[in-house]
Amino acid sequence: MFCSGCIAVAHKVYKLENAGTTSPEETFTLVQVGKGRVTNGEATTEVPDLGTITGAEFREGAATVSGATGDITVALPEYTNVGVYEYTLKEVAGTTAGVAYYPDDIRLVVTVINGENGKLRIAAVHVESEGAKSDTFPNTYKAGELDVSKTVTGNLGDKNKYFEFKVTLTGENGKTYRDSYAVTGGSNTANPSTIKIGEETTFLLKHDDTITIENMPYGVTYTVTETAAEGYTTEKTGADGTISAADQTAAFTNTKTGEVDTGVVLNNMPYILVLAVLAAGVAVFIIRKRRED
Repeated sequence: MFCSGCIAVAHKVYKLENAGTTSPEETFTLVQVGKGRVTNGEATTEVPDLGTITGAEFREGAATVSGATGDITVALPEYTNVGVYEYTLKEVAGTTAGVAYYPDDIRLVVTVINGENGKLRIAAVHVESEGAKSDTFPNTYKAGELDVSKTVTGNLGDKNKYFEFKVTLTGENGKTYRDSYAVTGGSNTANPSTIKIGEETTFLLKHDDTITIENMPYGVTYTVTETAAEGYTTEKTGADGTISAADQTAAFTNTKTGEVDTGVVLNNMPYILVLAVLAAGVAVFIIRKRRED
């Protein structure tokens, strides 16, 4: 860390947990916790509090897998005595769903010494995590996608039939979510293109269809149910759960089987063959009889 014009600077790194997701707009800032203290010096007066702390602002979509950087600036007060002054800072935990806020204490250390003409000057400023010599503090946006897939099997399974699905997403208490999340895929043009937290949404899927709900923050729970279709049995996996990975799937397989009526021709084939043999025998007898006559 460094001091420029009595300003301390802490570096923020805003990262994506999974490629292909889009981070929300966010401002990360710090707050002073408790009073400062003198760890080396003769100062006996109360340690002055820190000044204005300006957060690091990130626009929507700014975070990357490798990390986008920003700065938090801390205005330093005026000091009247030499000494080493220490402050404890804490990141303000926001409510944005999917964002992991920095949990550990951050220490700000200011060293004040005698300068020219008896004036005090700040000789050094550094910011570090408790137990780690680092001035960079990461935050991560964690989000993934949910695929809902449909497969139809069986000799009587209709692969052109649309089956009805209802999807419900539930957010965590105290968290802030986007207005809606994008839905892509599927072949039915009547399907909605977005879904909202807390609202049941209906989709229509046929064989080989998959819809994808994108960029859902970790911690969102989901439930996918299929409306029963007459004559079909259903097998499902991942129909409910919590978003905690880059890609999760709710897979449904519908099966319909039955005996197929093969018709008169096939069922009577043995009898037809017997009649054909008899007819051939009669024909041979008639031909021989005519020759003898």
